This record gives sequence, C-alpha cells and structure tokens, in this order.
Amino acid sequence: MYFVDFWATWCGPCIHVSKYLESLQQQFPKNFYILSLTQESAEVVNKFMVKHNTGLAVATDYEGETFALNNIASLPYGILFNADGQKLWEGHAADLKAYKIGGFLARNQKTIAVDDFFKLEEYKQEVAIENPIKRRKDFDYLEMEVDHSLNSGIQAVNRNGYLEIEGRLQDIMAYALHSNKAQIKISKEDNKYYKMYFEEGSKAFENKENSISRALKLRRKEYEKEGDVLVLNIDDAKFWDTNQIDWGINNPKYLIGDSDIQADNASVTDIAYQLSFLLETPIIFDKKFKNEELHDWQIHYKYFEFMSSNLGEYGIKVEKKVTTYLEYVYNKR
Repeated sequence: MYFVDFWATWCGPCIHVSKYLESLQQQFPKNFYILSLTQESAEVVNKFMVKHNTGLAVATDYEGETFALNNIASLPYGILFNADGQKLWEGHAADLKAYKIGGFLARNQKTIAVDDFFKLEEYKQEVAIENPIKRRKDFDYLEMEVDHSLNSGIQAVNRNGYLEIEGRLQDIMAYALHSNKAQIKISKEDNKYYKMYFEEGSKAFENKENSISRALKLRRKEYEKEGDVLVLNIDDAKFWDTNQIDWGINNPKYLIGDSDIQADNASVTDIAYQLSFLLETPIIFDKKFKNEELHDWQIHYKYFEFMSSNLGEYGIKVEKKVTTYLEYVYNKR
C-alpha cells in the first residue's frame, strides 16, 4: 500500500506529523510505503531538508497536478492507496493509526513496485524568460474555494515580476499592514481565501492595503488597544545584503523551521510581520521606520533570549512591553 503525505515547508504541523509517519513506516517496512509530496520547488525543499532530516521519501508535485486532482485544500493531509490505485482512506495524516493500516493490509495483499505506482522524473531547473501571467493591471486578485478550516497564514512568492500572496483576507491584510493577525478584525463571511498579484515597483505594490480595500470595497476604522507587544528599535542597522541567501526565481520568500526563519530578499517590515505571526504578538517600531530595502535574513524566534541576541547582530533591539497598539476593523462599504 502507498500513502501520499501532502505537506509544505511552511506548514508547522506537517513537520511534526512527519515524525509520526516515520514511525508508522518502520512498523510496516515491507508493504507500506510513504511519499511526502509538496508543491514547492526543488530548491526550496532542498534548503529545508538540510536542516530537517526525514526518513520519508520526498518529492515535488509537477505543476501541482496531484494536489489539484485530489482537491487538497488543507495541510497536513494524506491519502492511502492500494496497489490498484484505489483510495482506501484519507484525512489528517495524524489520524491514520497503526491498527487501521494493519486492517487494510489484511484486505489488500496485492503489491506493486514503487516505480510502477508513482511516475517519477528527475527535476531540471528552468529559467523563466518571459512573464506568463501577462496581466495588464498592477494589481489583480482571485477568490479561491478552499476548505473552511484552512488557515495557515500566507504564502508569498516573487514570480515573473509580480508578488503573489495567497491566504485568507485577514492574514493578507495583516501582511499588507505589517501587523499581527489579531490586530485585523474582519467578519467571517468576508474573510475569504484569495490569491493576489502585485506588480513589483507599482503603486499597488507600494500601497497594498489601499489597493485591496478599494478592490474589495472595504472601509477601515482604527482603534487603540493596550496589551503585550514587542517593540523594535533600530538605531544602528547592520543588515545583510541580498547575496547571503539565493533560492532562485519563482520561489517562496520565506523558509520557516521549528525554531528559526530564513528569508530571501525581504524588508525589515516583512520580517517584523513574520515574527509577529510566529510569536502571536503585535510588533511595533519604537520610531517610524520607512526603509523598505530588501535584505536576506536568518533569525531564531523560539526562545526570546536567543532571538534578542540574534536581532542584535542586525542592529535591532527588541523589548517586551505593555503599551498601546492599533487595531484595524474592516467592514463592507
């Protein structure tokens, strides 16, 4: 039998469940095979694998065909197949128990070689020559039908002259405002899942929140709240340039592990948003910081002391404080 584990490098629960799946494969080494499948590029996966060892076979899904064919809308997710390609079970990968596998094996004893079951091809890196999107607008968006439970932050990719952002509206607005998700208040019916495109260097790119609000006919009100925040102070910046990390074209900007985050060509405010998302805490700057130049980053975030020391290497001082911060409330016009 074959189990396809649908995952992504940015999906924290996927990383944890992979260890569980490894233990299942060890219990049934002869007739139970697991393939971990991701839609991300080979470059991103290889970078991830350097820091995260796994005992599972890993592959990238050609143009997302297998994800689309099986309507994968939430991660982690898995599907169990018999040798004839029939679905025996599907659901959250952590819900596949050893006793269920044993029962399926007893009723499905036919076997087939890995190479005959999966269509595997060697990955060859491609270089994009022209923009396949061919969009005339500097901003465009697409509403997507996904599982209502899917809520895993955003995915951001620079592709062919556009920044592509995918996620729920609340998360996208948090990214656009460099704020924490909890600071964004949007009704459940308006918090839909979108894929948005911003032409790099355009007015829409420079003012993402305004472009989104106008297109979706949203009105914003701001309120002050008081609570726990992280305050960043940048007096003597010692940022990396953009030559420290290079994941190539058309790849995600961020690689998030269990304890650190790496970024290829991201601004200070972009990194502040990602840290705010991971730490589930609003982040504000002690002084207005307008520098949107791009840099490469590698920052520990799991333990505050390590994060503070790490940020200090970039000339960023971080403090825990109880102070006021803004909350943004959106309603349809």
